[in-house]
Amino acid sequence: MKVLIIGGTGIIGGALTEASVSAGHDVAVLTRNEPAGKWKDINAEYIRGDWYDDKTAAEVAGKGFDVIVDTLIFNEDQMARSMRIANGHCRQLIYISTDSVYAHPAVDLSEDKDILMDDIKWEYGIGKRKAELYLQEHGGEYGLGWTVIRPTITFGDTRIPAGFTSRRGTYDLISRIENGKPVLRFDDHTRHAICHVSVFGRSVAGLLLNEAAYGNCYHISDDDSYTYDEIFDAIGDITGRKAVFAYLDAEVLKKYRPDIYEDMIYDKNPEFTLDNSKIKKVCPNIDLHADLQEVLRGTITYLRDNRKEDNEYDLLTDLLLIQNKDELIKKDCDPQVIEYIEGLTDVQIRAAERYGAEAVKKKRISKVKDALRPVKRLILR
Repeated sequence: MKVLIIGGTGIIGGALTEASVSAGHDVAVLTRNEPAGKWKDINAEYIRGDWYDDKTAAEVAGKGFDVIVDTLIFNEDQMARSMRIANGHCRQLIYISTDSVYAHPAVDLSEDKDILMDDIKWEYGIGKRKAELYLQEHGGEYGLGWTVIRPTITFGDTRIPAGFTSRRGTYDLISRIENGKPVLRFDDHTRHAICHVSVFGRSVAGLLLNEAAYGNCYHISDDDSYTYDEIFDAIGDITGRKAVFAYLDAEVLKKYRPDIYEDMIYDKNPEFTLDNSKIKKVCPNIDLHADLQEVLRGTITYLRDNRKEDNEYDLLTDLLLIQNKDELIKKDCDPQVIEYIEGLTDVQIRAAERYGAEAVKKKRISKVKDALRPVKRLILR
C-alpha cells in the first residue's frame, strides 16, 4: 500500500509514519524540514516541500497513492483544496481533526453524540469542525473515500500530557520538578482522555483502505483515562521527585497568553473521557492501551537526552507566582510555594516582569493585526 503523510514528522503525523512503516507499507512523507534524528533511520521516502504551495501539492499528489493522510487542514477552505488536489490521485483521504470539536466537559462520549457549533467555544475546534462538515456535505462529490480522525491529547517522545506544561521537545517541566520549583496547575483534579503515539499510530493504521471506515468519524484515546494527579504521580515515581503544585484560576493567563488560557478552559481542564467502541468495531484487534509509567519513562528519557529550554514557560510561571502570592497564601498553598516566591532574586523578578511587559505588547500587536486582516483581504482582491 502506498501512503502519503503530509506533516509526517510531528506528534500525530510521526505516529502514523512509524506505524505505517512498521505495517510494511510504502510510505512517503511530505515535510518542509530535512529529516533529523530517528526519522533518518525510518524506512520512508522524505519529500521536501510545502503542501500549502499549490504547485508542490499537485506534483506530490500526482505521484499516485492509495491513501493520503492530511495533518495540515484547519478550516473548510483548506479541506476543499486538499480534496481537489487528492481527487483522482488516491483511494482514501484521512483528515486529522481534533476532539476539540466536542463540547467539554463530557464523560464516556461517543461519536454518535450530536455536535452543535454553538457548543464549540474554541476557534481551533470551530475551524476543524467546519472542515468536517465540508466533508460530510461534499465528500460524495469526489472519487475517493474519506475518513475523519479526532485525536485527543496525544503524547510521545516530545510531549508530556500534563495540562499546562512547557513547549513540546523541552525539559523545563521536568526540570522544575527535579529542582523543587513550583509547577502551576489550573485544573480541579478532573479525569482526561489521553493517547500515547503508539496507540494512536496503530489505531489509524487499521483504518487505511478500510472501506468500513469510509464516510465515518472516529476518536481515539487510551482505554484508561487519567487525572493530572495520576500523571504527575507517575512522573514523580520516574524522577524520584514529587512535584510541588501551585493552583490558580486559569483567568490569570488571559492578560499575557490568551491562547494558553483558551487551551486550558476549553480543552485541557474540563473533565473529558471518550468511548472507543466505534473504532473497535472496524478495527477489532487493536490494543488501545499503553502502560502510563512505561511510556512516560520513554518521554522523560528522550527529553533529558535531547535537552532544550523553554524560557517562556519558566518566566510565565514565575511571573504568575509573583503576582498571585497573596491569593496563594489565602488558599493555604504548600509552604514550599511561598518559600520559592520569597527566595526569587531581584534579577529573576525583573526578568519575569520584562517577560510580562513584552507578552502584553505582543498581545496588543496581535489584536491590531487581527483587526486589519479583513481590510487587507479587501485591498488584495
